[in-house]
Amino acid sequence: MVAFMWEYMKVPEDSREKVKNLLKDANENGVKISHQAPTLYDVVPKEEIAEFEELMRKTIADIVSEASSIACWVYVQKYVKHKTLNEMLQELPDVSQFILAMMR
Repeated sequence: MVAFMWEYMKVPEDSREKVKNLLKDANENGVKISHQAPTLYDVVPKEEIAEFEELMRKTIADIVSEASSIACWVYVQKYVKHKTLNEMLQELPDVSQFILAMMR
């Protein structure tokens, strides 16, 4: 994800602004992001970015899988085992940043 962010920062500012606004609309206003092939394919052959697309799919799948695992763990700890936040943090201190975000 850090590598992706780094590459994003290398994109011209006007393009970054377009991407940022699209993501804002999707997150804040419930605007559906189209899953159609971007116009980038008109400029760059799909074969040239196929490897990048596959790596992004795998990266996003890993992020979703990890987030889902943590969310399930928190749910079980809090609602099934009735543990407090402090008890959860004692058991797995490395997930503190994720637990705090989910419990708000």
